[in-house]
Amino acid sequence: MDLTITVSGHAVLWPGILVLGVVVGYLAGMFGVGGGFIVTPLLSAVFGVPLEVAAGTSLAQMVGTALVAFLRHQKVKQGEARFDVLMLAGSILGVDAGTRAVDALVAAGSLRIAGRSVPWIHVVLDPLYIAFLVIAAAMFWRRGEERARPRPFARVRWLAVDLPRVGFRVSAPLVAYIGFGLGFVAGLLGVGGGVALMPILVFGFGFPFKQAAGTGILVVLATAIVGTISHALHGHVDLVLAMLLLVGSSISAQLGALVMRSSPLERLTRVFVIVVAATIVAVLWSFVRQLR
Repeated sequence: MDLTITVSGHAVLWPGILVLGVVVGYLAGMFGVGGGFIVTPLLSAVFGVPLEVAAGTSLAQMVGTALVAFLRHQKVKQGEARFDVLMLAGSILGVDAGTRAVDALVAAGSLRIAGRSVPWIHVVLDPLYIAFLVIAAAMFWRRGEERARPRPFARVRWLAVDLPRVGFRVSAPLVAYIGFGLGFVAGLLGVGGGVALMPILVFGFGFPFKQAAGTGILVVLATAIVGTISHALHGHVDLVLAMLLLVGSSISAQLGALVMRSSPLERLTRVFVIVVAATIVAVLWSFVRQLR
């Protein structure tokens, strides 16, 4: 029995992809993130998938994972839909800009480092992944609170909108600008943006941790849909790979959302930081391997 599939000329073990999908779905359900922050770098570092294809395919699998997690969070009344709506337009524009940046990096070719030819896309994106993950892990390690408490971003009153589930108001233009930034990150790095949005919601606006998870997942869903279309138009999506990831993630996402509802906050954040740390090690290992 052949346990491999071919992705952009590379043989990939499909059982490993299924396992990765299960892990991703579990995290999506627990933390309101799409899981792209580990899928994209691990597809490249561990399975040898070209980074641009890993980014596009990661967003494609996120569509199903985020939809399942979003429906589960809505069922248990976790999430602030008005905040998501305010972010959508900016997020969609940002995703397209990020995708175009990936295409430009692919077209730029390679750079000579220590006598080796390293693609520009790795020279630029690998350090960005590491910085992005370190910041996210540090902020999650601090943890949030179980109750809502307005923080600095919530004190901006320009065209403010009520958020009934958290009990305070937020500036509509500020949320839209944040949406653009997160969308750009999503298109560039192949992540849904939820891993960046969660710290912003918790420490910037003052959302309770579990309400932040339910809020972030709808933005992940929207950016994943737009990002998938944009990357597909540039030839960066492998549908077979995406479906394998989705098989595992769509089931485990429901379990993750249930665990989020019942587990202590401290345990959840520690799990998240451990996963992020493991992903950072994988990205570093992959980059160093290219220099040998």
